[in-house]
Amino acid sequence: MVKHRCVSVDVRHVITAAAYYVTDVGTDPVLEALDGLVRALRENRSRIEATIERAERIREQREQGMSYREIESGVDRPLIVELTRDNLAALVEAGSRLRRAEARALHAEGMTMEQIAELFGVTRQRVSALLRGREQPPDA
Repeated sequence: MVKHRCVSVDVRHVITAAAYYVTDVGTDPVLEALDGLVRALRENRSRIEATIERAERIREQREQGMSYREIESGVDRPLIVELTRDNLAALVEAGSRLRRAEARALHAEGMTMEQIAELFGVTRQRVSALLRGREQPPDA
């Protein structure tokens, strides 16, 4: 009987926390972050196509005997390194927003920082930083 009461309290906490997390904000932050990730992936898809086309042009120019200096100093922009940088930056930013939103939602639904850390494959301290909203750059 006591065990049942504890479960009931835990379930109410989860339902209340989940409702608070979504309705008080007016939207669902996880779904918004997920939409942002999808947008970034779609933008990346077009940059990937441009990167492939650029790589094929570089190969053709090299086969014609052009130096990399000649190829890269031409008017063809953006460079592959720029496209790649932009793809990575967009993916890191969108992924970070999603990770923060998911961590907050899971925590609001009653998961402990330890459980979230295990789920995400990070440390408890990392989850704590996500919950506080302080995202560190991936290379930090």
